[in-house]
Amino acid sequence: MRSPVAVLLTSKRPGADKVAAKIATRVSDYFKREKVSGLLDNSAATKELRSAGFSDPRSCQGNRACVNKLAVLIGAHAVVVSVDVGKIGKTLAIHMEAVAADTDKSLGTLDVSSSLDDWSDALSAPIVVFVRDVKAGLEMKKVEKVTVQEPPPSQPPTVVANDTPKKVELVPAAKVDDSPAIVMTEPGKPPKVAAWVFAGGAVVAAGAAIGVGVMAGESKKKFDASLMTLPDGTTGSTLTQAQARQLADQANAGVPVSIASGVLSAALTAAATYFFIKD
Repeated sequence: MRSPVAVLLTSKRPGADKVAAKIATRVSDYFKREKVSGLLDNSAATKELRSAGFSDPRSCQGNRACVNKLAVLIGAHAVVVSVDVGKIGKTLAIHMEAVAADTDKSLGTLDVSSSLDDWSDALSAPIVVFVRDVKAGLEMKKVEKVTVQEPPPSQPPTVVANDTPKKVELVPAAKVDDSPAIVMTEPGKPPKVAAWVFAGGAVVAAGAAIGVGVMAGESKKKFDASLMTLPDGTTGSTLTQAQARQLADQANAGVPVSIASGVLSAALTAAATYFFIKD
């Protein structure tokens, strides 16, 4: 916490001495109300400065560098609240600034004007705000101690107890043959592809013979069913001439085709049997 806090008149302006002293007293009263410890009013602070060799703080004329010097003379962590009042006619111009001995930054400033007659009411609220700002700035930030960790001392290289070179046998690795394998069939026994081909052909021919035979039989049955005896004793048909001729042609053509397919199936069967039993 910064302390003490000295409220000082730091200027001497023509015609403003009396009202400036009253304003400085009002500022000190507000600091007391805010319970600021280590407070020095204008009279006590002036005595401190004179004992330190500074005759009159009003000679600073509100100059900030001069006010900072006053704070340093009062204490290492002292704060000087500079009260600078000027008068022009019936108008007052007031400048206040709180300057600490241990920092270049202001803890608070106030610039306000009022008439000479009603300055008390006009300055009440602004001064209260200013005093509270200064009080908040009295707290000093703690400087944390930073511990710098030194790097560990470099370690000597580890020495291996037994570092005798070992003998390495250079033996070529077995060669792996990754060429594609060729499967050799036993000579004298070729695959029986021909036997399967002839057997398949025999099955197809047999199926064709059966199918054509069935179609020829059906055509003959339809033709026979359409026959009828006419009144004059002759044979006729319920089919038209074109239908009767078509059925007759299908029946007559189906017979030789069926026979031929049957003969071919028998031949293919014999050939397949030969190749299956052949060594």
